[in-house]
Amino acid sequence: MTSGKKHKEIDLDEQIEFLKKVSFFHGFDDHELKQFLQVSKWLRVPPNTVIIKENTTERAFYILVRGEVRVEKQLPGKAKPIQLTTLVTGDCFGEMALVTEIKRTADVVASTESFILRVEPEIVSTSNVFLQLKFYKRFCERLVSRLDLANKKVAGRDGEEANPSILQKVLSDGDLPEAEEKPRKPSVKPDLGMERPAKPEKARISISLPPLPDKDFRQTPAKLHHRVHPEAVLPVNPAVATELSAMMKSGGGIDNTRRLADLISLDPVLSCRVIQTANSPFYRRANTVGTVPLAMVIVGVKQVQEVLVNTIRAARSTQAFSGFGAVSRDFWQHAVVVGRIAEMLRDVIRINTSADLYLCGLLHDLGMLVLDGMSPNFYPQCAQPSEEMQDIVRAEKEYIGVDHGQAGVWLAEGIGLPQPYLDVMRFHHQPEKATTNPVPVALVNLANIFASMKGACMGQPQVTKREALHSFSWALIEEHHRPFQEVNVPQFVDSFSAELDKTWASITGDILL
Repeated sequence: MTSGKKHKEIDLDEQIEFLKKVSFFHGFDDHELKQFLQVSKWLRVPPNTVIIKENTTERAFYILVRGEVRVEKQLPGKAKPIQLTTLVTGDCFGEMALVTEIKRTADVVASTESFILRVEPEIVSTSNVFLQLKFYKRFCERLVSRLDLANKKVAGRDGEEANPSILQKVLSDGDLPEAEEKPRKPSVKPDLGMERPAKPEKARISISLPPLPDKDFRQTPAKLHHRVHPEAVLPVNPAVATELSAMMKSGGGIDNTRRLADLISLDPVLSCRVIQTANSPFYRRANTVGTVPLAMVIVGVKQVQEVLVNTIRAARSTQAFSGFGAVSRDFWQHAVVVGRIAEMLRDVIRINTSADLYLCGLLHDLGMLVLDGMSPNFYPQCAQPSEEMQDIVRAEKEYIGVDHGQAGVWLAEGIGLPQPYLDVMRFHHQPEKATTNPVPVALVNLANIFASMKGACMGQPQVTKREALHSFSWALIEEHHRPFQEVNVPQFVDSFSAELDKTWASITGDILL
């Protein structure tokens, strides 16, 4: 598992030959192993790294290609976790995630530096039937072995009294989550406050981060594009999902459609699904639907609620940013805040645009949820960002293979979102490249900068007043709104920033996190 570009170009055959020596892959031919490698991901895990965290849910399993990991469980009243078993080269774990969506029941920690293959659900849905049969056969063999071990332990050892709880502990060996990306301590979401000065410092605590993805195993944009599906299950803000579920259960969704629309508009994924439904061939719309209220009128409240129920139910099997709660909350808050600041900028500047600026802002980082599903180790780094993560777009390209703007566009095209949303996703970090819909792009770019200056961003704020002053977006606004040519930009930035401080409570107060 050496790295380097030169080696990477020639090592596919070597990887196949290496896998043939691993017991799990005995009986697999070269074509099947090549197909397997296309839907899996190499992980290099340092010693004592938490690979999998108890009580999390995901749809992936792992094969230990080289190294050793231990399965641990923290019992009530015990200072240290107990070690249930040790897994070595050739063992697999987490395979139950392919057939059922249950929470993991134990931690898995690397005892030594380990090389692991993480397999996505695509191995089942896209592989040929012969490869699927071999995988299921191998799973059954592993599960039968573990069940046999469980029976022996339940029967007791060396005359010990049988302990029924041992069965549950042993079976947990095969039910584990995400390699490389779970913290031992929960990260803390800092209180942004209501009226605070610009660029507040976020609380910093020491947490255990998963290792960054290996740059040498990032995929090409073409392969990543192929993995983006318009019906992919994406995570939903749990707080929004909880309130919506309670509202619909009590019948409030029918009685208070405005509140229903407001709640939908607090979450990027729910907003997309409702708009996607309205633009489906079933409704035969001549013009593309681009707002949640209009989509609700076209689809009908009852059908919208059905879409919401299905989306929320499916999202329970996914976990945003590997369970790093602070990163998830930062993401959802940032999306709403950018949308609201973009609307404020439009109103203050008095510039016209036909696009729904709030939704442009809400959806601008949608591609992060797409890439998070492909590279679950990457965005948790925002919980304690290093220097490499200061330029998020460059880091995404280096570690994953494509930036979140492009990933968002791929998803939005499949969903059928209007063109302004696609342009904002693609160019909100590079407004100078926007040739269509430049005004929405400029306003969301500036809103993104102002939100980050105020601390409403993922990780520590990385932008300052200088970025706000020198953004190319001002030139776009001047070009398309001539009265703004007379405005002193530095003074405008200062006055608008002060206004944000005064109104921060109304901007953030009702965001569900």
